[in-house]
Amino acid sequence: MTASIAHEARIRTLDKTRVLVFALKAGGTAKTSSCTSLAAILGARGYKVLVIDLDPQCNSSQILGYRRFRDGQPGIIQVMKQEASLQEAVVQARYQADEIDPEDPDDAYDPIENVYIVPANSNDPDVDEAERLLNDPKCADSYWLREGLADMDGQWDAVLIDCPATYGRATVTAFVALDKNVDGEVIPPILCTLKEGDALVRLEKKLQEIRDLRKYAVKGIQPEMKRVLVCCAPNSSFGRAEHWKTLGELQETYGDVLLPLIHWSGVIPSIYRDECPVPILAPNSMPAQEYNKVATALGFTQIS
Repeated sequence: MTASIAHEARIRTLDKTRVLVFALKAGGTAKTSSCTSLAAILGARGYKVLVIDLDPQCNSSQILGYRRFRDGQPGIIQVMKQEASLQEAVVQARYQADEIDPEDPDDAYDPIENVYIVPANSNDPDVDEAERLLNDPKCADSYWLREGLADMDGQWDAVLIDCPATYGRATVTAFVALDKNVDGEVIPPILCTLKEGDALVRLEKKLQEIRDLRKYAVKGIQPEMKRVLVCCAPNSSFGRAEHWKTLGELQETYGDVLLPLIHWSGVIPSIYRDECPVPILAPNSMPAQEYNKVATALGFTQIS
């Protein structure tokens, strides 16, 4: 990308694309299951969706069909290293519907309607090196994700970004994609424990730090947490006193911005074994129904 094109990308906005960033500095809070579930639901409702997997665990990529990469297939690391553009790394999301034939492994997968992904390759030797790469002047800078999305503005109705459980440079680049003119927000999926409750406070502090930095403020970059998604909420068959107490505290503190609850279900862990998002794996399950309610609460009604 030339300097003039990069400058243009940095000052224009994503006025045709909604951006949802799933982030929280806590592991195992359902960022991936929420991101992939909502992607599948939005696709089924007629929205063109792009998922971006920034997490070195690569779980969103595996759930959406890319545990294995074709020879030469670029992924998110190649984009960070500026060996491929964000657009060049886009592939259609899919799920495994049949046994894998070593002669033609792609034949075992069915496409997920309207859903695409920039996947992360768990076998890439640099998959755990995002921080080093994004600090290397020969690789992408803080605006690489913002620029790549700006180049594709209008191709997607929604971009869903699955972040690692840190506030390192990879996650910050997702936050930087959210300026005051972008229809977007940071959505923290959170479990009902005190540890994750404290993580919300740290997230709000981090977002304020980014908004206050002059280099971002002059570009109108204003990432905000507008809503909170409570996952693994207690119900009649699951939950100790700690879970119920934390849920009550979350409802008291964030009641006005809480999305519909996602209750605990044994279906959720199956998405990692079966490599398939909840709404396709178990469409009539409680979490599939509840994620549908979340999609509606976010304003994504049926369009086709």
